[in-house]
Amino acid sequence: MTAATPPLVLELRPAESRHYASWGERLETVARHSRPDELHALCEEAYALGARAVLAVVDAPIREALLAFQRWRDVPVWAVVPNMFAFIRDLTDLGMVGAARARFTRLSPAAMVRIGLGAVGRLGAIRRRDFATGTTLVAEMELAALRGLRITRLFLHPQVTEVALAGGVAAAFTALADRAERMNIEVGIVTNNPLRAAAVLGRDLGRFAAVIAPCNAKGYKMFPDRAACEALYRRDPGRFIAAEVTAAGAIAPAPALAHVQALGLAGAVLDPRLVADAFAARAAAS
Repeated sequence: MTAATPPLVLELRPAESRHYASWGERLETVARHSRPDELHALCEEAYALGARAVLAVVDAPIREALLAFQRWRDVPVWAVVPNMFAFIRDLTDLGMVGAARARFTRLSPAAMVRIGLGAVGRLGAIRRRDFATGTTLVAEMELAALRGLRITRLFLHPQVTEVALAGGVAAAFTALADRAERMNIEVGIVTNNPLRAAAVLGRDLGRFAAVIAPCNAKGYKMFPDRAACEALYRRDPGRFIAAEVTAAGAIAPAPALAHVQALGLAGAVLDPRLVADAFAARAAAS
């Protein structure tokens, strides 16, 4: 946006999984973002604002849009897995086995063999319904289905992250980090509880190239409070990327991003609404 703007990351996820101020806004946004061409246009708008990565929970329209976008722009995808909106829907409709089977059958034959052989070595943990093992397997299947996209970072879905952090299941994160290292890509965390993540992971937090967490001048979603979160961020600002920068629209884009820049954080996440607001502000100023 300006020379003082921190590095920007566009956030994409299925429109159905977002919260909206009104039913009309929900219907309009879901209809628009079900079309890959609209999502591609959003990516281009974010790129014009300075976004140089896309943090994405991928469904079919988002995947198609990102494939088209990456043909034109050298912008990496940071994949968030699994797609919990789709996974919960499949669990409801198909049950646990059916949900896993649905993901497995979407894979290429080579990916089926690779993941199947990997699962054989973890049969004991699978039978015990080990949380970390199950999470990693589902994540691996969804990641394998994203072939064709240039992915440089891997993140666990924040819903899974918060459950794992609440239970102190560090293995859910270290298993994902191990998987990312084997793929020669980086790993990160998306969480509303960065202090809990630091406590659960300890020195292993250093394995995660990026921690995306709320950061704004109002302390919105900063748990337990703004002062505690900012103290953590200042210890290693290059690891943290700000989310919720406008505090649900309470702060205009320019001062919101200036606050992130002042803290020296590694970047800021733009959601589609922030992109629209930033373009509106640019048009008003011109």
